[in-house]
Amino acid sequence: MTITIETSGIQEVEQLLQLLKSLNIKNISIKEVSPKRQPVITKGDKKLDPRDLFGIWQGNPRTLEQVRSEAWKRSWNI
Repeated sequence: MTITIETSGIQEVEQLLQLLKSLNIKNISIKEVSPKRQPVITKGDKKLDPRDLFGIWQGNPRTLEQVRSEAWKRSWNI
């Protein structure tokens, strides 16, 4: 059985350990979990004009099926 107890500081951990020791519980393991790191979000360059990309396939029109078939022909030899 696993029980998870979250504490706000080392003082609470010490109090819990003293309590558990006084109860003579033999099988105790403590795992410290580091807090999850939040990803760093950077703002994009708003000066780029996406209209430059319009017509990128103008000289070579493709269907959705052609795009999918080409996408699956990847070489995964890394």
